[in-house]
Amino acid sequence: QAVRCFNKGGSHDPRHLPGKAERTERENMNEPVFQDAGHALHVSYLIHSMPPRTVSPTAIVIDQLVKENHVWDELPAPKESRVNFSGLSPQEVRAQCAQVVSMVNHLPHQAERDACHAIYGHQVIKANGVRGMAAYCAPVLGCSDSMALYVAWHVFMRTHQRQGVTMQDIAKEFGVELRTVDHAARTVRKYGFAMHARAIDALTQRFTDGGLIYDAATV
Repeated sequence: QAVRCFNKGGSHDPRHLPGKAERTERENMNEPVFQDAGHALHVSYLIHSMPPRTVSPTAIVIDQLVKENHVWDELPAPKESRVNFSGLSPQEVRAQCAQVVSMVNHLPHQAERDACHAIYGHQVIKANGVRGMAAYCAPVLGCSDSMALYVAWHVFMRTHQRQGVTMQDIAKEFGVELRTVDHAARTVRKYGFAMHARAIDALTQRFTDGGLIYDAATV
């Protein structure tokens, strides 16, 4: 069940006629927290990475952070980020996001979980996801585990983060041709994209059932 499904207050006096601002607030509280599954993952991992004792950022700040921190070059940049925290306390926002991350951790396929961690995760979570995808792809790549890990980091980093792990750096480090590294990167990228797509398909239904995102059939 979604954490969002609880009484968020408001006047129950039948004589009370809500103003425009109050009507808007009530309408917002009846809308899902996130736009879609990818948006839910982006926001939830972002908040999950913040120290637990800090005050959860406002929806406006989160929308700006999502806009400024695109997660993966292989995914389209979000057209908009409109997270809806209406009626949720900072503790409830964290609980909502923790629920999303927990759903990822309960996906049936390890590679699906690793892809989500590698794409949306931060720090230790991202590192574990990258290592998982490297291990998943290594048998197909036909290279050492170390090279597979370097390639996976190259793939799941944004372009501006790849200092020291460019394809040229990897080719030099392991004494292989550039085209070998390029082929390995394409392979890891393909599997990462496929595992992410599978995870999104599975999570979309779960998030919809829990009221976390809009039902695509009714939008």
